Amino acid sequence: MAPPRGGKMNQPCRNFQNTGTCRFGAKCHFSHDISFNQDNERSSKPSRKKPEETPEQQQAKAHYNSWKRHIKNAPKPNDSRTIELLWEGALIILHGEDRDWKQMLPRDLDDQDNYGREHMHAVLSMVARPHGHSEFVRLAQPFLSVLTHAALLDCLSVDTSVGGLYNYVSGANGSRAIPFFQRLCNCLVEAFLGESPSRETVLLETTLVAMVVALRELLRREQRATFHNDLEDLINTIESIPEVTGIDPQSVTFQTIRNRIEELRGIVARANGLLQDQNEQTVGGVSTSVVASTYPRELILPQGRHDNDSMDITNIKILPTEAEIRSDHPVFLPSTDLDQPHFLTDHVQRHLDTHFRLYRHDCFGEVVDALGRALIATENDPIILEDSRFSLGDIRAYTYPRANLRYISFDHRRGLEAQISFPQPPALRKKSTSEMRKWWEDSKRLEEGILLCLLFTDDAKASLLFFTVSEKCTNTNKDYGLTSDKNRATITVKLATHLETDLEVMTRLSCQKQRGLLVEFPGVLLATFVPILENLQSMQTLSRLPFRQWILPGQGTDQFDIAPPLYARGRNFTFSLKCIMKNSEQDFSLTPTASANSTTAIDVLEARTQLDRGQCEALIAALTREFAFIQGPPGTGKSYLGVQLMRVLQACKVKAKLGPIVVVCYTNHALDQFLEHLIDVGIERVIRIGGQSRSTLLEGKNLRVVSQSELKTRSEGYQLAMSYKALEAQEKVIKGLLASIHNSEKRRSWAGMKNHLQYRYPLIYRGFSRIDEDGFKKVGQEPFDAWASGKSHALPEDTTSSQWPIEQVLIQAMRDVHSVSLPNRQRLVAFWAEEIDGELTNDLFETVKESYREQEQQRKVRDNIDRRVLQTADVIGVTTTGLARRIATLQHVHCKVVICEEAGEVLEPHIISALLPNVEHFIQIGDHRQLRPQINNYNLSLESNKGISYQLDRSQFERLSVGEKGRRPFPVAQLNVQRRMRPEIATLIRNTIYPRLSDHDSTKTLPDVVGMRKNIYWLDHDNVEEGSQGDVHQKSHSNLWEVDMVHALVRHVVRQGTYSSTDIAVLTPYTGQLQKLRTKMRGDFEIVLSDRDQETLAKDGFDESDNDHDTDKPDFGDASRTKPLQKKQMSELLRIATVDNFQGEEAKVIIISLVRSNKARKIGFLKTDNRINVLLSRAKHGMYLIGNTDTYSTQRMWGDVLGMLRETDAIGKAFGLCCPRHTTTPIEVSQPEDFARLSPEGARRGATRRPCTVSSYAHSPANASTNHVIIIVKSKPVANLVVCTRDPSSITCVTSVQKKKASHVRSLAGLVLSADIHVLEAAGDVIKWTATTNALSNMLNVRRFVVDALGHATIIANGLVTSVSHVDFAIRRVRSVALTLDVLCSAMRHVHPVLKTALGLVNIRRCTNDLSCGHQCPGLCGEICPEDYCQECSGRREARVDLLEMKTFSEIDLNETPIVVLGCGHFFTAETLDGHMGMVEVYTQDAQGIYTGLQDVSAVLAGPVPRCPDCQCPVRQYSTNRFNRVINRAVIDEMSKRFLISGKDDFQSLEGEVLKLEESLEISRNELFQSIRQPSANSTVRATLAKTLEVTKNLNERFNLARQLEKDIKACVSKVADKNQPVQKLHEAILTATRRKSIDRLMTDLSVTDSISAVPRDRRVTLGGRSTQLQAGCVILTDSLSTALLLKSEPAGSSFKVPGGSPEKLSKLFFKTCGTFIDECDIENLPKLGVEARLYYARMARSYESYCRSTKINVNQASTYVKDAKAMLEVAEELCKRPFENAERLRHAVRESVKLLGKEWYEDVTAEELAAVKAAMVSGAQGINTHSGHWYNCANGHPFAIGECGMPMELARCPECGAPVGGQSHQAVEGVTRATDMEN
Repeated sequence: MAPPRGGKMNQPCRNFQNTGTCRFGAKCHFSHDISFNQDNERSSKPSRKKPEETPEQQQAKAHYNSWKRHIKNAPKPNDSRTIELLWEGALIILHGEDRDWKQMLPRDLDDQDNYGREHMHAVLSMVARPHGHSEFVRLAQPFLSVLTHAALLDCLSVDTSVGGLYNYVSGANGSRAIPFFQRLCNCLVEAFLGESPSRETVLLETTLVAMVVALRELLRREQRATFHNDLEDLINTIESIPEVTGIDPQSVTFQTIRNRIEELRGIVARANGLLQDQNEQTVGGVSTSVVASTYPRELILPQGRHDNDSMDITNIKILPTEAEIRSDHPVFLPSTDLDQPHFLTDHVQRHLDTHFRLYRHDCFGEVVDALGRALIATENDPIILEDSRFSLGDIRAYTYPRANLRYISFDHRRGLEAQISFPQPPALRKKSTSEMRKWWEDSKRLEEGILLCLLFTDDAKASLLFFTVSEKCTNTNKDYGLTSDKNRATITVKLATHLETDLEVMTRLSCQKQRGLLVEFPGVLLATFVPILENLQSMQTLSRLPFRQWILPGQGTDQFDIAPPLYARGRNFTFSLKCIMKNSEQDFSLTPTASANSTTAIDVLEARTQLDRGQCEALIAALTREFAFIQGPPGTGKSYLGVQLMRVLQACKVKAKLGPIVVVCYTNHALDQFLEHLIDVGIERVIRIGGQSRSTLLEGKNLRVVSQSELKTRSEGYQLAMSYKALEAQEKVIKGLLASIHNSEKRRSWAGMKNHLQYRYPLIYRGFSRIDEDGFKKVGQEPFDAWASGKSHALPEDTTSSQWPIEQVLIQAMRDVHSVSLPNRQRLVAFWAEEIDGELTNDLFETVKESYREQEQQRKVRDNIDRRVLQTADVIGVTTTGLARRIATLQHVHCKVVICEEAGEVLEPHIISALLPNVEHFIQIGDHRQLRPQINNYNLSLESNKGISYQLDRSQFERLSVGEKGRRPFPVAQLNVQRRMRPEIATLIRNTIYPRLSDHDSTKTLPDVVGMRKNIYWLDHDNVEEGSQGDVHQKSHSNLWEVDMVHALVRHVVRQGTYSSTDIAVLTPYTGQLQKLRTKMRGDFEIVLSDRDQETLAKDGFDESDNDHDTDKPDFGDASRTKPLQKKQMSELLRIATVDNFQGEEAKVIIISLVRSNKARKIGFLKTDNRINVLLSRAKHGMYLIGNTDTYSTQRMWGDVLGMLRETDAIGKAFGLCCPRHTTTPIEVSQPEDFARLSPEGARRGATRRPCTVSSYAHSPANASTNHVIIIVKSKPVANLVVCTRDPSSITCVTSVQKKKASHVRSLAGLVLSADIHVLEAAGDVIKWTATTNALSNMLNVRRFVVDALGHATIIANGLVTSVSHVDFAIRRVRSVALTLDVLCSAMRHVHPVLKTALGLVNIRRCTNDLSCGHQCPGLCGEICPEDYCQECSGRREARVDLLEMKTFSEIDLNETPIVVLGCGHFFTAETLDGHMGMVEVYTQDAQGIYTGLQDVSAVLAGPVPRCPDCQCPVRQYSTNRFNRVINRAVIDEMSKRFLISGKDDFQSLEGEVLKLEESLEISRNELFQSIRQPSANSTVRATLAKTLEVTKNLNERFNLARQLEKDIKACVSKVADKNQPVQKLHEAILTATRRKSIDRLMTDLSVTDSISAVPRDRRVTLGGRSTQLQAGCVILTDSLSTALLLKSEPAGSSFKVPGGSPEKLSKLFFKTCGTFIDECDIENLPKLGVEARLYYARMARSYESYCRSTKINVNQASTYVKDAKAMLEVAEELCKRPFENAERLRHAVRESVKLLGKEWYEDVTAEELAAVKAAMVSGAQGINTHSGHWYNCANGHPFAIGECGMPMELARCPECGAPVGGQSHQAVEGVTRATDMEN
């Protein structure tokens, strides 16, 4: 066959190229030759080689093509064989593993080029023959199975095609599907109960289930089918079939059909109600008039009060409308009390309706009220839109006045966006750009997704428009950003709705540049709740509510008989509990029908597992109930039980086909902890949804990360490619439309109106023709333009026509357009322009709408990829917020089990959304007696009197557990053994809330709180609270006295040494107190707040800048103060939290600030038992409350708590402190300042303290008066150790000093503190310390660390109670830590621990330990013993280990040459590896090869990380102790190399910018000179002022350009500063780690000075950056001097000043800085940088001398600088003789600079000299005066004269500067000006 015309066969078929298939096959006009295609395209772009297909893929492809042949041909009548092959073949494909063909199948079925729909019609139109009922069922079953297959219903990327299939199946209003289902029902009954009954129950059940699923899906997609007259009869028939055919009522099939039937009935009932509502206003099938008369009061109906008021929640727009905001009618808020009236009688529909309305009001109620007031206020006084002080009342909102829509843009990836510009907030007006950027980045304002509202006026009417933030850009280089302009900020937004009216308003505002008030609602994040509301609407549409019988129990229910999960109702199903048994060999099976109270099962579980009895009951209840509640009081192990429950469910996952188990938590912290526990027990296939995880363990298990490795199918790739292509095309169209809309002014001309009039008003169009009646063509202005301006024809008089409607004016214009009066002409033009705007906006909206569809299709493809990934998981973890965001994806994941943690804190709308479509088992774990869900609107809360009717903050867990009026409580399994609190603390909640709570034995042995007399205590006081804090902080209270008391108490507890700051938590109910505590305590601790607390602070108006009243005091740099708050791990910081954000967490010691103390005895937040319960149940060891007992005694639970505390004498006016060594000494503190005087071990530096007067042999004799302390650790053989039995005077000391009585030293962590420890006091006395008898049991350990008599390790501390200033490591083998555990805190401040010597165990010595085989370890002493490397019995004897003598393992003597095992598993002798690793590079050796010290490694950088000699794997850090120094040096030096290279690249780039700046300054300076010298043509005041402004602007622009570059260089220099170099960071990290490994816990809050010196590194990059700074400074100052000189020399420039300061002063500073830099370069031996700096100095000296001589100031000083420069250049020339980069080029530059410095200088001509020049030039026969000559200035200001006529006729150049002068034909060249001063 000849190729078609046009050569298409030479072009590739894109369809075949992207998908591998083409529907045209051999008839396709394009090429299917992939290789040919690749050859043709190889030159234009690299080809991607298509991976070869596997045999399985080839087989799947062949099978699919075979199946597809059926739908390529039209069906034949009565061809049952084809029907069978087609649909059973489709089932096989859908059951297969190849995703590509699964997705192609529905597309091909729906493709109109195939005959898929005709084949479906063949099935739908089947009629059963006599005795052919079984065959009918057999043919229909695979067809329905295909339609309901998960591969179709759950795959989001083919949802459009599946929708098309269901649309065809349905027919018009279900006319095709309903009769088919009726015939199928009849055939099912006849086939199984007729004359020849079939026994294929499997076929019956699968067909029934497929039919109800298909029917439900059809009604969901095709809602018109719900109005089919026979639908209700069909549902009744389907419902009766299971009973008629004898299906087991307990079977899964029966339950599935029953559940689906309930949903179908709800859908039908709802449809009937809506149909009746159209006629008689009824909902849910009940007339509202009847309902209204039933109740004693009038029932409010939500309908018709505004445009968003509807009885059907599915018709309510989520976002409030303007009419809704303006409405004065009360919001319809139904009560959650089922006994209250409601217009809906169906309980499910009422429940969904109620929670939708309440939750929506909670989200938007306050916003609607605030905006409603704002609209009214704006219409009364529009000026408030520009008032920065305008407030919206008591709502969290930020206002930005004078905002305007700056620009509308469209991007095919980001969609339609707008930029809103507004003045920078007042706080930023005086900040620099960098400070402004940091403020915006740190601020929580304008985060992505936040709701914005733009208020504006339109014809005196206030209006609004909602947006969401789409991008928060703080990049100063972007055109549109928050910091792009110093005066105005710009935020990128998107419309919050997709309404055409909103788009039209937005485009109009953009064109008109109209200003308004931008309002930000930071608490309103649409993405977190809009999906929940939309899901409630969807559930209402389908009347879907799984477990409705348990969620909405009826009245009078005697008991709850909760069935097992649906998946567990099959025959012989059991739960295997083997995975949680203590003995993994044992097994125990639990039947789903077992009772939760079965003592037999509970006894077995309690005995064989780690669970207590309450946990066993809860586990059984959770497994055997499809809807289960588990209540876990504080500390009872809810999370532990959840993990064990998950292990059991995972064990039966495959058997029960559970799919992934979804875990929902309220907080990110709880979710992370739970998922980490699952990973710890071996459940690895965990996927976490959401990006707020703080867990490093879960980083690789985030859905975003896991999905990146999931490949797209061919179909998905093709869809995305086509979608992107369509969007790119739409982008061009939309940009064109936007451009047309923005050019609104052009539309009022003939060019803009012509096309519109031609098509809409042809009669009027002809009236503007240029051809008149006589056929002559008019010239000049367009007739329309002349007509519109009133210049054509005689204008008719306007009598009353200006009052006509526009329609009448149009009629007049159609008759005679020129008869229209001028006012009406203007009206017509405006009307036509408005019509054009409308058409353009409509086109824009439709195109944008198409782009939304394409973006939605892309989202579906991406969501489908996520769905596939999620379907493979064992566990899916998500927060309630994450669930809301991803609800659309999760609803398509087959999840049968959902576990909700923290269920007591989750709102019921969120719980309802968690009921995914396929859920069969729902478990809630929580505690309704702790915190309730958090809501925004207090008037909907249980705590509010108004909220009693609504109770939105009552969780489903609480509602059902407590029970509702007339309804029994739902059965709850309660845990009852707490493992957290000491019994005294647990008693407080046991006697008030949890009577069954018992204490685990482990809680009875918890230690007492060190330093406190009582473990639980209430400090009573009467210091009055500060109250609310005005406008912003209305709901926040604080108590400054309690702040000081808490601060002092925390410091005291920490200083006892037992508890670190991480063991303590400070709780308070109020954010005001939280902020003050944070401010007060950050001086001593690094404070951490949870994300929720930070959000709460921001919500209440607090930020980081809010400080206490005393924070304005100057800071004198107290060394004990820590750095400001930084991001650190939780384990390093002190936790301060509000009560509401601390549930689920605990601490060893809890300190509580109750805040409230007032005469009115108002408690506030802590009036509810829930909060009190949480507050009292967080502590493990001790709890201390600070508050006014009189205030809190009014509440019942507080009264009970106070009573219990009084019984144990745990309430008082003072804390009882306890010295751990003097336990009988009473110490009481009642004021914060008492701690400084009385706290044991608590005196601060320089403060008075209560001395410890009781003597004890266990204490160090050193005291606070010690000035110098020297601790000497001397190593001796074990035999020479001194014990207490000897007289100290008999011991010979190494130092000849007087001795005192010995004291004792304890061991630490099993290490004896070595032999002798000497303490030298200031007076020269020595106190000998020896090991105590307590340590004798540890003497055997000494040999490992003390081998023979070696040197000393000395620690010297100078000054009174100061930190260590110097540490001298003088020995080789001391490894013990020199610690004195019982020394007083004041004396211990002198001591710095010897953690380990710098040399460590470097020398070669074989390990003396034995391996498990009994032979001696072959390795080095100090390394981990290698168990599998025994020389005697391992299989490695022939391994080559000595690379020097090439000996094998069996040939070496291990006593001489032990081995070292590397991390890769290979091993060698120590000598071999020492040489290979380069140990001599870091250690010094003596003549015998013994390592004696450390090498100086600062001179050169190390090579790469050493590698194993065998496998070449890098030797890992810390795999061997011996080579740590070598490896660590290589690693840090590699980082240093990268650091140096990166810095060098940055500065090279900046050097280029400096050169560009120099060129730019020179050009702009010349322009500036010309501007100043150019005489004004019109020397008016206005012209002079304009010129002044222009020059000032130019000067400022030049200055800003230079300053910005200086800032960039400074930032880069700071980045590469010494403090930021890798080595320095490592040094600081070591110091930080050393501080944290303090001598003991008493040292926690004390500072330690640097005792470890940093290793110096290559400073070239740092000094190179400073060299670039000097270069830039030289360029800028040189320009400033030149500019200043010009301004001084010109009369017109004398009034201007150079920005940036005096050039003279700046020059002097430059010389000083440059000189210092030169000295540093000489010290660091960096000749290149030194030469460059000297050149900068010389250049500046020349410029400065020129300036000084011209201005006659500082001439002598300038000469001195020149003299210095010459001397420097001489040195520079000598330096250039060294071999460094570019030395020759720099030498040439030096010589040129010397020449320039030697030239003579020009000076300004004096007035007398100028007069003489003039006289000489005008005198004589050739004088210019004789020939009417003139004087001129060249472009650079040098004067010259032109004789004869005085006008230029020739071209020449200025002899001074070479600039062009003269001219031609009396026209001067550019830049030449008249020198009027020479002629005057």
